[in-house]
Amino acid sequence: MDHRHVLMAMPVAMQRVGGFTELPALIRELGVDPAPVLEQAGLDAGALQDAELRVPYTAIGDLFRIAAHRTRCPHIGLLFGRMWHLSDLGLLGELVDNSPTVGDALRTLTVYQHLNSGGGLSFLLPRGDVVDLGYAIYLPGFPGSAYMYDAVLAAGFNYMRRLCGPSWQPTEVLIPHARPDDFAPYRSFFTVQPRFDAEMAALRFPAKWMSIPVKGSDPERRRVAEHQAHEQGGIQFVNQVARALRMVLLHGGHSGDAVAETLAMHRRTLNRRLKAAGTTFQHVLDAVRFEVARQLLADSRATLDDVAAALGYAGVTPFMHTFRRWAGTTPDRWRRATVSARHADATAAE
Repeated sequence: MDHRHVLMAMPVAMQRVGGFTELPALIRELGVDPAPVLEQAGLDAGALQDAELRVPYTAIGDLFRIAAHRTRCPHIGLLFGRMWHLSDLGLLGELVDNSPTVGDALRTLTVYQHLNSGGGLSFLLPRGDVVDLGYAIYLPGFPGSAYMYDAVLAAGFNYMRRLCGPSWQPTEVLIPHARPDDFAPYRSFFTVQPRFDAEMAALRFPAKWMSIPVKGSDPERRRVAEHQAHEQGGIQFVNQVARALRMVLLHGGHSGDAVAETLAMHRRTLNRRLKAAGTTFQHVLDAVRFEVARQLLADSRATLDDVAAALGYAGVTPFMHTFRRWAGTTPDRWRRATVSARHADATAAE
C-alpha cells in the first residue's frame, strides 16, 4: 500500500502555539541553546513567541525529539507539560474553564480541541465507575509521539486539578511508551505509579468527579466563547475524518458507518466527500492504522496481539499481513530496525 496518496490528501495539520511559548526557555534551562534546536526542527527563531501563531504539528514533534537528544533529558515532555495550564489553551481554555460541571468541561475539551490542534485529539471514555481522559495522535508520520504524550498527560493532570481542586488525583496513568530507566519523575508528578507500555495515553479517575461543579465558571463568558468558536469554523474534511477514525478506534470500532455516525452524516455522503477530496475511506483508515501501529511498535513494548487489538483487527495474523503490505516488512523487523536507528541517532547526538 502506497500511503503517499493519503498523505497528499491530508491537509497540513497545524498547532496553535499556546503554551509552547515556554518550550525554548525550558530547553535553555536544561543547558542547551534553543535557537539551533528550533532551526533543526524547521522553525524560525520567532515561531514560538506568540501564543496565537500556528506552526506545523509535525514541527512540534521534531522539536521535542531533537530537544530530548540535545539536552539528554528523555522526560522533557513531562517537564514541559507540568508548566501548562488551562489558560494556555486560549479560547478552548475559556470554554472549558467556564463549563458548569467537570463532565461538561471535559466534553467541551474533546468537542472543541481541534481549535488548537489538527493532528491529535482529546477523548473521554466512560468505563463504568471510572473515566479515561486521554489524547491520541492521528496524523500519519508524526515524530516524537512519546514526548508529546508525556506533555499532554502532564498538562491534563494540571487541567483536572484546576477543575476539581488540589485533592483530585488519578487512579491510573496510562502511558503508551516503554518505561524509562528513571521513572521517578513520572511517579512523583502523577502521585501514582504510571502503567507504561499501555495501549493509549490516558488519565483514569473515578466517575464521581464528573458531576462536580466547576468553581468560578461564568455562563456569560462561556456563551461569548462558544460564539467565537463557531465563527472559527471546522477543520478540513479529510483531517476531520482521520480524527473521527482515531476516536472510533479507541472505542473498538473501525467501520465507515461508525465514522459517518460520529460526523453526523450518511455513509454515502462520507464516501462522496472523500472522493471529491481525492481519496477513499479505506486509504484514510489504512493511514490512521499505520500511524497508530508505528507509534505502538516504536515507543512501547506492547505485544503484537495488543497492537492488533488496538487497531480493530480480529487477530494478529491479519494485522501482520496488512502491516507487511504497508511497510514492506514484518512488524517485528520494523520495530527492531526503528529502535536500532533511534539508538544510533542518540549515540551520534552525544
